[in-house]
This record gives sequence, C-alpha cells and structure tokens, in this order.
Amino acid sequence: MIKKISVAILATMVCGAAMAQGLVRAPGRETAPMREPMAPDVNRFGGNIEVNTCTGCNFDEVNGGYYVWGSMNCISPGTTQWIGVPFISKITGVPRQISAGIELDPLCPTSTTQVTLSIYTDDCTTGPGVVLASGRALVSAGPCVLAVARLRTAPSLTAGTRYWAVATTSATQDGLDSIWYGSNQSQIGGNVANGGWFFFSGFVPSFSVD
Repeated sequence: MIKKISVAILATMVCGAAMAQGLVRAPGRETAPMREPMAPDVNRFGGNIEVNTCTGCNFDEVNGGYYVWGSMNCISPGTTQWIGVPFISKITGVPRQISAGIELDPLCPTSTTQVTLSIYTDDCTTGPGVVLASGRALVSAGPCVLAVARLRTAPSLTAGTRYWAVATTSATQDGLDSIWYGSNQSQIGGNVANGGWFFFSGFVPSFSVD
C-alpha cells in the first residue's frame, strides 16, 4: 500500500513539474491590511480578488506566488518569466483596467517599477493566444498594494468567452524583479489521517478585470 502511494505521489510530482515548464515560484512575505477600500465592482469581468478577514489584504502575500521578471532581473539574469491566468468573462462589454497582486521583490534591487498587464485570447494549445489590450502598471513595494493598468483601446469582451490576464515585460521594463502573489481564493485546506486541518496556497495569481 505504501509503495502504491509513493508511486502515485511521484507520478503527480513528475506531471506537475512537466506542466510548470520550469516556472520559478517565489516565497511569501509579511502582509498588512489594504490601504484603500476595495472597489465595489471588483472582478466585474472576471477575477479572484477578495479580502481575507484574517489579514485584511485582498491577495495572499503570506504564501507567495510566481516571479514576474524582465531579462535583467537579479535572480536569473538573461531570463524572463511571464505569467498568465485564465478567466471566463461574466459580462459583455469593454474592460477599463486590470488589477493584479504584483509587487516588487523585496530581496532584489529592481531597476524598473513597471509591468505590462494585458488581456489575451484563449489558445487551446498554448493558453494565452493573441493580445487584445495592454496597459502599463506601476509596481509598488507593498505591502498589499495592487498593480493597476488602465486599458485605453480594449475591444468588447463577450460573456461566456475564455480570456487570459497576463503579466509581461517590455524592453523598457527589463530590470523588473517582481512577484505575482496568489489569490486568497486559491487557498486549499487539507486534513491528513484526521490529524487536524491546515491550509496552503494553490498559487493561482490574484487579479481582477474591470
């Protein structure tokens, strides 16, 4: 029985590593409550931003997330890391902004404080397909400060259609060292052998398209 479980866990780890395609995960940090009240129309088109009443923050800094890097980052110079997360549009209409729980990496002396946030079409093979609209967002040192990009020429999104919210870097953002923290909604609870409950993060990036 133990052997079967071990094989199953190994298979899961191998599959997970293959699916991640070498993405580098980032550690957590100390958090704090939001500095400003959350907008009433958050997640209007799609998203997973919500306030955790235990921390007061509307995304999960404590458990970490994924790095978003320009090519001149301090951890892996010469390598970019861009991240996307899918959503199905709740309504038909023109989005005006993307918000994301992206903050500067507190362990790196970043030389850039901007990131590009975009909406992409869905591609069944690659995930993000064709970019539909983009905007530049100021990335804060935090804690608990969303990066917000205004979309000036976004097309109308269609209700029930799958899109992607994506964070990338341009040539002028090569020096970015940042972390896209997970959503409070991506936390998972577990209880092994009735030994008590605990929770951890599934690391789904926190965002809102409005």
